[in-house]
Amino acid sequence: MTRVVCFGTFDIIHPGHIFFLTAARKLGDELYVIISRDERRAQLSGATPVHTQKERMLVVGATKSVTQVIAGDKTDILKALRSLKPGIIALGHDQVYGVALLKDWVEKQNPQPKIVRLGQHKRARYSTSRIKEALCRKKKAL
Repeated sequence: MTRVVCFGTFDIIHPGHIFFLTAARKLGDELYVIISRDERRAQLSGATPVHTQKERMLVVGATKSVTQVIAGDKTDILKALRSLKPGIIALGHDQVYGVALLKDWVEKQNPQPKIVRLGQHKRARYSTSRIKEALCRKKKAL
């Protein structure tokens, strides 16, 4: 059985997220999704998620592709990976946070999980930051 793991914020779920989760699940038999903590996201990008971690976990967990959602650790982004022992780690096309640390960790594993970077899906249309910008423009227009 091949276990696939991916991680991210998954704020304001849109078709691009669904495409990513569906594609990640097709890589194996089960898909575990690690949802980043609110404070970690704010620390890394300066952006606070619209939805809380619990809300994001609820929404992602309700999708057909996901076997289980897991809360990311407050300080150790590799903690869940160590316990899950994935065969494949799926990365989004624009995922950058923690990738160097992840690659370092993978090199030390035996057997080594495979890192697969999935392609983008209509980036111009499906992007959380673009959706937030569009909502702000609409709010200002009111």
